[in-house]
Amino acid sequence: MKNVLLVVGCMFAAVSYSQDRPQRGPYNTLPNGVKDGVVIKEEVPVRQAVQPEHVREADLVWSKRVFSRIDSREKINHDIFLPYDYFDGDLASGSSYRPSSPNDIDDPTWNKDQRRWSLWTIMLRHLMLGDLTMYRVSSEFYPDVEDGFSFKYPIAHQGQNDYFEVKKYRNEINGVVTSGGIGPKLRIYRPVSEDTLDIVKTDQTLTAYLDSLRSDPDYEDLFGIEITKLQEWWDFASVNSPVRKDGITMYIPSNNIVAYNIKEDWFFDKERSMFLQKIIAIAPVARYTYEEPGEGELPTRGELLVYDQSGKPFLFSSTGNTFEEYEGRVEEREMFWIYFDELRNVIINYYVYNDRNDAQWMSMDDLFWKRKFNSTIYKVSDKFDREIQDYKYGVDALYEAERIKEDMRKWEHDLWHF
Repeated sequence: MKNVLLVVGCMFAAVSYSQDRPQRGPYNTLPNGVKDGVVIKEEVPVRQAVQPEHVREADLVWSKRVFSRIDSREKINHDIFLPYDYFDGDLASGSSYRPSSPNDIDDPTWNKDQRRWSLWTIMLRHLMLGDLTMYRVSSEFYPDVEDGFSFKYPIAHQGQNDYFEVKKYRNEINGVVTSGGIGPKLRIYRPVSEDTLDIVKTDQTLTAYLDSLRSDPDYEDLFGIEITKLQEWWDFASVNSPVRKDGITMYIPSNNIVAYNIKEDWFFDKERSMFLQKIIAIAPVARYTYEEPGEGELPTRGELLVYDQSGKPFLFSSTGNTFEEYEGRVEEREMFWIYFDELRNVIINYYVYNDRNDAQWMSMDDLFWKRKFNSTIYKVSDKFDREIQDYKYGVDALYEAERIKEDMRKWEHDLWHF
């Protein structure tokens, strides 16, 4: 009887899980009986990631916090970054991809491969579906201190459909994953009036604010805007901040992601006598504009660039209300952080390319589990809390990264030296 109840419970859990989490399904089954392949892939992946062995605190006798960079230019890492996806639309009018419900996520205007996706495509899709939590890289009060890898600044969501039902949440997400979108880092909006009038929200209601402007000669210009739309902009704005209208946006396609930064712990488990690594967080890296900081100032984050298929960078222009080719200096920065254990339950249902056999592809989670990628250390825990490039430059920084990795390997080797 207990065995029957256990089986029924497992089946119920599996059904509930598959219903709560939208999955990609068998993509080689097409309309009109078209079968893209030898067989129909009937297995819909609804798996959860296998959790690693539990490590007791008493058995953790040595550990080191390590930050590494997975670069898109290395061939071994191509499975993470390819294939590329694209969004319909041009850089003059912005993307026409604007999903309004979970059913619109896989709209044809988001051009993706039929059988496998890049890690960025998976991330973006499941951020919209509410399966992942985005953690900002810095606090709004201290934007120059980018310590988001410690999960201190989440963009919290209450329900799985918040991206489509809560405008504030959607705008916060779009402010990070789009160029030209709404967000605290993208100061690209035009005033509500096409003249020089800027409306700054006060603690009044919109009606009381408009009544207070009757003596303003530009007041009549506001009547060219539908009051319901103006009310929507007013409600969204914060007190003492400008009331802005929506700008055009371009979602960042996967060819814009140049690297992934990972935060992991290298540790020794005394109970199993094993030297292991555990990825804790991961962050996509994209390109931003760079502005030379003034004397005594810290470098601030610029605006997110969008690259077309030819590799040219474009920046949104608030004056022309369009994207213009950017010719200035560029820097690479983390976009946001994601808790890797949460991401594992998503990427385990997506597959990466197998050079030797198209019928036996491993999951994206297997790729990270088996560490079939190469990464370069750029920071380790130390008393100074600094990156390698803060005290080593150029090729010396690469030598220092290899030295750190070799020192940890020597520690493991010396452990077994009798």
